[in-house]
Amino acid sequence: MSNPVATMVISSQTGEELTVKIELYPDKAPKTVENFIALADSGFYDGLTFHRIVPGGCLQGGGYRITESEGGQLSLDLPKTEVNPIEGEFSSNGHPENDIPHVAGTISMARTSDPDSATSQFFLCTGSYPSWDGEYAAFGRATDEESLRALEKLSRSRYVYAGGGFQTLPYPLISIVSVTVSK
Repeated sequence: MSNPVATMVISSQTGEELTVKIELYPDKAPKTVENFIALADSGFYDGLTFHRIVPGGCLQGGGYRITESEGGQLSLDLPKTEVNPIEGEFSSNGHPENDIPHVAGTISMARTSDPDSATSQFFLCTGSYPSWDGEYAAFGRATDEESLRALEKLSRSRYVYAGGGFQTLPYPLISIVSVTVSK
């Protein structure tokens, strides 16, 4: 049986729509994959914004809808659906079977310092971060060249300090157009 594949269409800073296809690994992180698929299938991610960039490291999204008025004012909205936290499926939290490395193309769940606090936010690795291995629930990887090129392009996005927890907000905004999963 083949693994599910998530297709994420992302609107870049230039307005170009980039496609990232990610093979999901339910054998490594079953609850995480199930959570992500349920959110994708419900349309939860559609229209949300990437709110953090670590240059050369990752793009984080899946938690906020940020819009810009004609006057350039940014407005932050939380999704209307509340998502319950899931167990962190990574080795330092008792899941040694999850050996997915955090390299360019990996998708992993974002969380607070609580290992079981992941909800909907994820990050897409645009570089290698071995220090994240076993500390975050990686659950898939982009495996085709077009997807890796799209992530490389996104990794060069400009950002601004927008206050609070938005110290590296990609600006102009980068948004998720859609996420679909073929099973």
